[in-house]
Amino acid sequence: MSRDFYELCYDQYKQEMAEADGLYQKAAVMLGVIPLLGAVMVAIGRVDIVNLCSVRVDVFIFYFAFLVATAALVVSVVFLFKCVCPQKYKTLASMDMWQKWRDDYQRWLDEQDDEWKETTSLDDALFPCICTRLAEAQAINAKINENRRKAFKRSVQLAAIALAAIAMQALFGLLMTLQGV
Repeated sequence: MSRDFYELCYDQYKQEMAEADGLYQKAAVMLGVIPLLGAVMVAIGRVDIVNLCSVRVDVFIFYFAFLVATAALVVSVVFLFKCVCPQKYKTLASMDMWQKWRDDYQRWLDEQDDEWKETTSLDDALFPCICTRLAEAQAINAKINENRRKAFKRSVQLAAIALAAIAMQALFGLLMTLQGV
């Protein structure tokens, strides 16, 4: 295996691990946005006009927007938890395992004849093993990150729906206030 292939595998592996960290940072922003939206939704909510819900369309739309925003925020939180829920990422192996592998391989090389020792170095033997593990780990980690990205995207989309519903709630709340309801 070439050094270029190793660097490609290693770069892809590092990119997936960095993306996992980035998702946690983005999720932290959402953990601030969702409660803020919920607080705004509750602050503009009114309970004194619930009895008018079946009589006035504007009151019905006001409460319908409240319910849509509530449902969207709850489901957004569910997807956000799905995004940040700890996942088991594939790693190469512990350094102890690699040291043991090197020691075992060195013992095996010591037992071989001199011609074999001259053509095979310890690092040359380790290189294909590391490349294979990097490629396997990257493929597994990419799938995990893809699922987490999808969950985060859904969380953001639902928060946007909640924002639109809260804006609708605020608009109808303002209209009702102007009408003296």
